[in-house]
Amino acid sequence: MDGISVYSEDARTTWVPNEFIDYYMPRANGMFVKVYIYLLRCLTAPGAGFGISAIADALEETEKDILRALRYWEKEQVLTLSWKSDTELSGIKLLRLSRPVTEQPSGFVSAEEAPNAPVAEETRKAPLSSRLPEYTADQLEAFSEDADTSWLIHAVGQYLERLLKPADVQLILFFHEELHFSNDLILHLYEYCVSRGKKAASYIQKVAVSWYENGVDTVEKAENASLQFDANFSAVNRAFALNRAPGIAERRYINRWNSFGFGSDIIEEACNRTLLSTSRPDFKYADRILESWHEKGVHSLADIRQLDRDHAVRQSTAPACEPSRSGNRFNAFPQRDYSGSELSELERTLLGTGRQTC
Repeated sequence: MDGISVYSEDARTTWVPNEFIDYYMPRANGMFVKVYIYLLRCLTAPGAGFGISAIADALEETEKDILRALRYWEKEQVLTLSWKSDTELSGIKLLRLSRPVTEQPSGFVSAEEAPNAPVAEETRKAPLSSRLPEYTADQLEAFSEDADTSWLIHAVGQYLERLLKPADVQLILFFHEELHFSNDLILHLYEYCVSRGKKAASYIQKVAVSWYENGVDTVEKAENASLQFDANFSAVNRAFALNRAPGIAERRYINRWNSFGFGSDIIEEACNRTLLSTSRPDFKYADRILESWHEKGVHSLADIRQLDRDHAVRQSTAPACEPSRSGNRFNAFPQRDYSGSELSELERTLLGTGRQTC
């Protein structure tokens, strides 16, 4: 038999609905799953009081992350939230789950839904225009008053620590309508930018467009892309000793190296070789090295060492060039070989030209 039996000797169990495991869990962020399972555990202790801070402490997450998880599950119709005010949560109701109408059969997870799936070249989008569409006042009002987006606008205002202006709502609507970002991804976008001390709308828009063009369409992909960029930038910073944030052109190079699928160790190796060859931090030179490695199918430092060995073998077996006879520039002309009789005749001629007549 190729089956594995699963059983428990402990009856003290928290039950998880089969529908959650089959349809909701595969495509969800791991932290979101933790929050839902913790809520199920709380059902077995109905007398115990708990709040957002208590859940955050128990799961070692931030309160913002817990709220983000709850809003995600509410959007997925796994639970409903009750509020005393705009910021104070009063109740959580776990709903009876069923198979979503558009869900794939149990056990199947598409490539687009895989949490840690790398961004393939095919998912990259065409560049967008830098100009924002002009939405009407009625469109902005309808968007702001929609039940699914009103909490998003409120949360963005909390991240920016100010009341939102119509231009801010225009930008959020652009992310929603043109980039097709989910509310969770938009919220993560603002959280990401603010955590780096960037609150300018122009900066936030550039990050969003970069995500869109690189196929980043989920929070998981955004987190993976951010971690990879940060790791690769740290490698470049160490090798080139920049000790500063990368410029726009330099960020483009790092994003390009990310698209090659290179880890920070390979990028650092290319930067080290660049310094040895040029004695300066040259992103163009490093890019040529990494592009060559990408074309040759390099995936690890071991692959690079093998390329070095192959190159050394080719160098050792290549025919040696014939050395020049002398460094004298006159030897560049073809030399004539004279016979003994010719040399004697030449000597007599030279001696004869030296005679003087009376």
